[in-house]
Amino acid sequence: MNSRGQIVIPEEMRRSLNLSNKEALLLIEQDGKITIEKESDMARKIADEEAFWGRMSIESLRRAWDKEDEVWDKIAKEDLK
Repeated sequence: MNSRGQIVIPEEMRRSLNLSNKEALLLIEQDGKITIEKESDMARKIADEEAFWGRMSIESLRRAWDKEDEVWDKIAKEDLK
């Protein structure tokens, strides 16, 4: 690392990871370690995670909706007591 905090990724490594000089990289600090990720890879991971949670939400709502009559029947029985 130089005095300005810049680091160099060796050419061989850049080639093997298919990194161009225009590739945006993210530095992620966690538990005292730094991980470097391609911005495009991180965006894909986030999109995949959002899609997963969207599917989970839809499934949860579907299951709740399927049990709606059971819930209202239980409430009605308690109200009649």
